Amino acid sequence: MRLVKMLQAAAVVVVGMMAQPAMAEDDIGFSDQQTKRSVDIFTYGVGECAKVEKVYRIDCLRQTYSQTVRVISKASVYWEAEVALTRVNRGLYSFVRANTDSNLGRERVNGGRIKAITEASLPQATQLYMAGADKAAEVMRSGSSIEVRYFAPIADAIEASKALLQ
Repeated sequence: MRLVKMLQAAAVVVVGMMAQPAMAEDDIGFSDQQTKRSVDIFTYGVGECAKVEKVYRIDCLRQTYSQTVRVISKASVYWEAEVALTRVNRGLYSFVRANTDSNLGRERVNGGRIKAITEASLPQATQLYMAGADKAAEVMRSGSSIEVRYFAPIADAIEASKALLQ
């Protein structure tokens, strides 16, 4: 029995080593399609967030960033954009956890369930989002010329999303 488990473990290692080059070939580089997919996911999510009450929008935006990160992470060359989006996502996640309005239930939006924040925390949430969105857009516009070419549409979408909270 122990020999069988050792052989299974060795087989997993060998298959993983052999599959790794194939996985690297599947990694998407910079492309207009990858950028468009990321922008489309983000703008669709923001559009869905516009349909909910303001107290739900921060968590909805957090969810939108999370969904965009999943799409953008398919291409390792987009890692700087991924990190910038992840930072905003994590900041919003922490804020929502600390300021959830327990008197309001969750809403189902864009394939997920979102929480409301307290009415009193809305100004602080808006300020946090604006700063995070600005920083993410700045990061995406400060890379190499090729990065800026592919990241600029994502940065534009992020900056446009700020209108949702104004």
